Amino acid sequence: MGGSKEAMTVAGLTQAITLLLREEIGIVRVTGEISGFTTAASGHRYFTLKDESAQIDCVMWASKTLAFRPKSGMQVVVQGRLTVYATRGKYQIDCDRMIAAGEGDLYLAFAAMKEELAERGYFDPDRKRDLPALPLKIGVVTSPTGAVIQDILSTLQRRSPHCQIYLCPATVQGETAPEEIAAAIKALQNTDADVLIVGRGGGSMEDLWAFNTLPVAEAIYHSRIPIISAVGHETDFTIADFVADLRAATPTAAAEIVSQYDRDTLLQQIDFWENRLTRSLQQSIQDYRQRLNSLTNSYSLQNFGDRLHDRAQQLDEAEQSMQKSLIRHLRQSTTKLDRIAAHLRSLYPLSPLQRGFALLKVGDRLLTNDESLSEFAGTFAKVEVVRSSETAQVSIEKVIKQVIEKVYDRPE
Repeated sequence: MGGSKEAMTVAGLTQAITLLLREEIGIVRVTGEISGFTTAASGHRYFTLKDESAQIDCVMWASKTLAFRPKSGMQVVVQGRLTVYATRGKYQIDCDRMIAAGEGDLYLAFAAMKEELAERGYFDPDRKRDLPALPLKIGVVTSPTGAVIQDILSTLQRRSPHCQIYLCPATVQGETAPEEIAAAIKALQNTDADVLIVGRGGGSMEDLWAFNTLPVAEAIYHSRIPIISAVGHETDFTIADFVADLRAATPTAAAEIVSQYDRDTLLQQIDFWENRLTRSLQQSIQDYRQRLNSLTNSYSLQNFGDRLHDRAQQLDEAEQSMQKSLIRHLRQSTTKLDRIAAHLRSLYPLSPLQRGFALLKVGDRLLTNDESLSEFAGTFAKVEVVRSSETAQVSIEKVIKQVIEKVYDRPE
């Protein structure tokens, strides 16, 4: 083999080709016919895209979403990057998006908007609110002319003529449609409507495009009133359908949803509950009448006078018993009090004076048994003899002192 250039490995060459395809060609958009479409157990899709003169393999991973079900023979537009499947040495398209041919840029814009709002939480099921069970005031955002408003009004008039309708007209197609629809939704926020219907009739993707715009999506998202999206026919889906609290297949279906309890059904319910309440009331009256008759004929009520006399006699006996008990208790308390008083009198220090004893007192001081009288011998009026309420001044003689000490001398 001639030449001085160093030989490359197959893997190295494949990597170089992959890098070249990515940097030089980058993202591609290719239209063609699907051939051999298969979905692996992993969810990855494999197919060939071909036209009358060429074909290229394609792969679309399970993480990529599809808004339709592809099948062989379908004309589509794919968007993705050129890569090389090294194992087989074949280049292929790693597809990010796939749309049915003919929708082109409009569908891509729809997919991009849907992906963006999904990431922002506009489609989060947790934020969707339940519709009121019995809405009485219904707001409608749609064109004031055409079959849609007539279908909604006729359905509501037939099923729920008691409902009040707030129509806020808006253009539903054209350049000004998104802002008008959003403004109508915002205007109805200032009413006391219980639920809103936002919709229009069917049409092409271009006709319904106003409901795929950011202003309408944001107005629905920020609405304080639950919203039913009713755009197009059953097979039509718009961004408004995903943001709204509930999607209805058609505007007429939306009117039927908010009037699911139609007038006849409500009247039947009223009759049912009226009959049930009447039966319940009659049964209660009958039960109370039976209880009243039972009480009236009872032994207790029939002999009430005798029972009252018995209770009066028992009350008199209880009163007499209480009086006897009270007198007995007072006597016992008086006797006990007398004993306590006598005992206290016996403990009173001056009580011995009542029995003939006397106290020796010098001035205000009482003489104790331990003090000697010798210092008072031969004196007068220094020592007082206190006896009950009488006081005498005495003279202490030595002989008497000795006799007193002899008589009252007590061993320690």
